[in-house]
Amino acid sequence: MLVSYLSPLAPAAILLLSALVLLIVGPRLPQTWQNHPGIRYFSAPALVGLAGLSLLAIRLATDPDALTEELQILSGWNFVTNESAATLTVRADLLSLPFLIVVLLGLLAVMLLHFDPLASTTDNIYELKIVSWLIIGAGACFLFVAANGLTLIYAIMAFDTLTGFYWLNQKHRDLGVARLFLGVLTTGAILLASLTLATAPTAGFILLGIALWLRLGLYPFLEVAAHPYWRSDARLIYYGLSITVGLYLTIRTVGQPLPELVRWLIVLTALLSGLLAWLTSLRQNDNGVEDAQETRSALLTWLILTEALLVLVAQPLPTSAMAAFTVGLILSLVALWVTPALGRPRLHEQAWSWPYLPAAAATLTLIGAPFSLGWVAKLTMYESFLATNQPMMIGVVVLAEALAFSGLVRYWFTLAGGDEANSWWSTIGILAMVPFLTPGLAPFIFSALTQSNLSISQVELSIGAVAITIIVPVVGSLLGYFRHEIIGRLGIRTQRVVKIASLSWLPGWGQILFKEAGKFGLRVRVVLEGQHYIGWAVFTALVGALVILLS
Repeated sequence: MLVSYLSPLAPAAILLLSALVLLIVGPRLPQTWQNHPGIRYFSAPALVGLAGLSLLAIRLATDPDALTEELQILSGWNFVTNESAATLTVRADLLSLPFLIVVLLGLLAVMLLHFDPLASTTDNIYELKIVSWLIIGAGACFLFVAANGLTLIYAIMAFDTLTGFYWLNQKHRDLGVARLFLGVLTTGAILLASLTLATAPTAGFILLGIALWLRLGLYPFLEVAAHPYWRSDARLIYYGLSITVGLYLTIRTVGQPLPELVRWLIVLTALLSGLLAWLTSLRQNDNGVEDAQETRSALLTWLILTEALLVLVAQPLPTSAMAAFTVGLILSLVALWVTPALGRPRLHEQAWSWPYLPAAAATLTLIGAPFSLGWVAKLTMYESFLATNQPMMIGVVVLAEALAFSGLVRYWFTLAGGDEANSWWSTIGILAMVPFLTPGLAPFIFSALTQSNLSISQVELSIGAVAITIIVPVVGSLLGYFRHEIIGRLGIRTQRVVKIASLSWLPGWGQILFKEAGKFGLRVRVVLEGQHYIGWAVFTALVGALVILLS
């Protein structure tokens, strides 16, 4: 960066320190200071901005092959020799940098939106949920700079533990425990995949693929089912951080194609997510009034999940293209989420289009428009799918993505039909992302920061990949525009299909299954310990009959 005198952990440390300041120092300030607009509204955005400025001074490793360049040892220990055998090391390299930028820009946009002086409600500067966002963001920043496998394992467990505490604070103990289990499963899968890479890679990559599928697929479904009435900004920042971490782990750890069974599992989950983006209806509050923001949140949730799952199933792909697409994907999510629904364009007002420009640029990035951050990545993904020579899987992938893109049509309809007031601070937040979303400018900036090549000449183009790039948004637009006609013609019972596809029934059935399994285990224990004589008699009779039949 500009100067190199800060540790790679500087962004994570500043975010963590900011959380402590808001939690401990904030409530102890004099009431006059707490009510001061400069402190009340701009304290959290200023602290996040400070973490962003630290990126200009961190030590950055520019050579990915030089394993010792800008490496910082956090700790090391060995019980036999004087040399350290197991170390915790961190390093900010050219792959870490775009992910750090994504996290800090997302946090900054949400903080500016949350602390809007024009908002109808405001929160105290030391509110616990703001602190939790900063802490989870610090955990993500720590994970992105892990320089070896041991540090990465610690970072994964730290991030999932912090996320588990977030769910405990939200009164969802089941999701908190599940998140801890997900961290253990992910670390175990990474260890097994690395240990069996030379001897039995299939077994390790099956477990790794399942762990990443749970992180990017099934677990988000369960989160939506268990917590359907999230506050919009809380849901945005949580999903932005969670999906960013999942995609980072996908790019870092998946070094060969996943087994066929796992790929189909991921593709079918993406199809369910795309189907939900197409079928999800306008949500209604207690007064029966349609909430456009809730609608946009639901549509974007399923759209981003579909895209993240397709990135997973297409791996391994060029690191630079996938990192660029991740930057475009997450920043597009934030820009689209916080764009106010101002209504139809008013041509007599010269500045009517400014709030919609980031949303338009984000839409172009998502569909893979030429010279956007999604262009090279989309073509590379489609080439990867075509190389499998599986027409059925390719058809399911195209259908899933077209269904997901149909949500963008309905998204723009909600923007055109809204009457929200323009939030200048949300505009400032999303304008900071425009350089990474503007076609033509975005690849240039990304290449300058990461020294990567996003040229289309690096991709072996085929007519099929170009055709899919064109067909998917066209079919998605038609599915979105003629949604009601298609549903009516096919006679789809929307509410029933959405209930099944959203997997909202899975937690209830899972509890019943575990309960019955527990009861069965207790019965087996009672029989084996000899405390149930009738059970022993039945067991002896069954064993005797089996012996007679086998003889």
